[in-house]
Amino acid sequence: MSAEKSPEGGRAYPPAYRIWAVVAILALIFGGGWASIGPSGRPSFELRASMKIAALGRRLRPESISAIGVPEAARVAEKLVRAARRAGIDPRDALGSAFPEPHRILGMLALDLDIDEFLEYGAAKGALGAYYRDEVRVSREMRPLRSRYEAVFAASYMKMAVSPVVAGQGSAAPDRPYITAAGEAWLPSASELRLNHPYALDVFFKHVEEKGEAETGPILRALYPGIVVASASDWVGGQGPGEWKSGGLSPAAGNGLVIYDPSARVYCSYFHMSTVGFGTGSIVRAGDTLGRGGNSGMNARRKGHGGHVHIEIFDAEREKPFTAYEILEILKK
Repeated sequence: MSAEKSPEGGRAYPPAYRIWAVVAILALIFGGGWASIGPSGRPSFELRASMKIAALGRRLRPESISAIGVPEAARVAEKLVRAARRAGIDPRDALGSAFPEPHRILGMLALDLDIDEFLEYGAAKGALGAYYRDEVRVSREMRPLRSRYEAVFAASYMKMAVSPVVAGQGSAAPDRPYITAAGEAWLPSASELRLNHPYALDVFFKHVEEKGEAETGPILRALYPGIVVASASDWVGGQGPGEWKSGGLSPAAGNGLVIYDPSARVYCSYFHMSTVGFGTGSIVRAGDTLGRGGNSGMNARRKGHGGHVHIEIFDAEREKPFTAYEILEILKK
């Protein structure tokens, strides 16, 4: 059987086994009712390993994590990574199954003004309105859980950062933060920011490749190191809110990544990407290639609104987001 090499380096896993492992973990975490019994009448090794991983994963789900303290949440994350390694399962698959879904991560980081926007979109008909009405509820449930999840993310990062899974990945940290290669994008001036988002920065591309409504921009690189806590590359939609069908970090965010840096205690989010190179649970270093820019997202897909990457940075220590001016200063260093 041929082996599948992880694009981020490290151990190779037979494709069939890895697929089985992911399915088993998901089924058990979310209540699968099947079992695999070996010749002896006892559960097979694979099932026992998946049952242990799934039991740990369930403790990290939003409906369970509120019942345990911050230190215990961190210990469960460490045990999950360790159990996956012992079973020969990629820890990223175990973490990806246990971490909250992307819309829950965005809800956890939502500001009051974001919830006001969700309420406005929630008045829409169809799938879009249903999504944002539910996101109001999700945000209110997830925000009190942020300290627990930060402990989980930090513990997972520390266990994963010494793993051969990330060996040889990416490039060394840059001398200064940057998002694209020189000459690929332009930054707005400080005077223009009063017309922009108060707590985000849009970095516009000088050139994009167009294919129908979709745009592909330049390579995007990580501003901060950390662990990917949300990843989506399945956004389906068209121009405007009414054309969103499914997927993405959210209908508005489109495809993208949210990366948590335990050292700086910041979440860095990248929205509207065309391609995404890292899945949930992956380790990223500053300067690593994240994917390519684009115009995914219900508003970014509208004619004249694309060709940029939307960057948000949430400071967990201060419990507030960076302003557009602060993000601009980081990129201008």
